Amino acid sequence: MTIRDSLFFSFAGEKSTKYGIYNVNLDGGMQEESFASSAEIIEESIRGRDKPYFQGVTRKPLQFSVNFAFMDTWDSQKISEVAEWLTSPDYYQELYFTNEIGVDPEKIYYAMVVEDATLVHNCLRQGYIKLTFRCDSPYAYSPIMTSREYVWDKSYAEIKNLDFNAGEKQSSLIVNAQGGLTLNPAKPKWSNYPSGTKWSDL
Repeated sequence: MTIRDSLFFSFAGEKSTKYGIYNVNLDGGMQEESFASSAEIIEESIRGRDKPYFQGVTRKPLQFSVNFAFMDTWDSQKISEVAEWLTSPDYYQELYFTNEIGVDPEKIYYAMVVEDATLVHNCLRQGYIKLTFRCDSPYAYSPIMTSREYVWDKSYAEIKNLDFNAGEKQSSLIVNAQGGLTLNPAKPKWSNYPSGTKWSDL
C-alpha cells in the first residue's frame, strides 16, 4: 500500500481518527510519491585518469511530504493538540498509513517532522496541514512477524541400542560392519516387489 492511497495514518502511537484528520491528495489525476531513497555515489578522481575510482554508495534517509485535512472545523484547542502531537517529538516516531484502522500495516516508517509545517485554511476554520516527514533510514520496515506457539509435550526418551543387527529392516537399507544402517548399493526396482504390494508393506 502506498502513502497516497491511504486515508488513515498513525504517528507516535496515536491514530489520526482521534483528531479527526485524514491523509488527502490535493492534486488530481496521477499521484507522485517517493519510490526509493536517493543515493549518492562516492568516488575519487585523480589527474590523468578520466574514469574515477568507485568507493561506494551513500543512501539518504527517506523524506516525503503529506497533506492532512481536518474533517470538521477546528478550534484553538484542537490546533494546539494536533501541533503538539505531530511536531513536538524530538526523536523518530513510528509512522504508518492504512485504509483500515486496527489492521497491521504493510510498511512502518520511523520519522519526524522537518522543515516548515504549514496550515492552509479558508478563514472559516476549515483546511489542511502540509508536513514533511524525514525517516531515520533509507528503508521502510515490516511489522513484527510471529509464528504459532508449538508446545512439546513428549517426554525425553533415550535409545541405548545402537546395533541394528536385531529387528527388521527394509530392503533399501543394509547393516554395515560396524552395525550401523547404510543404503543398499543394489537399488530395488518396482519389478522386484510382488504383485499386490501396498505402500504400507514397504
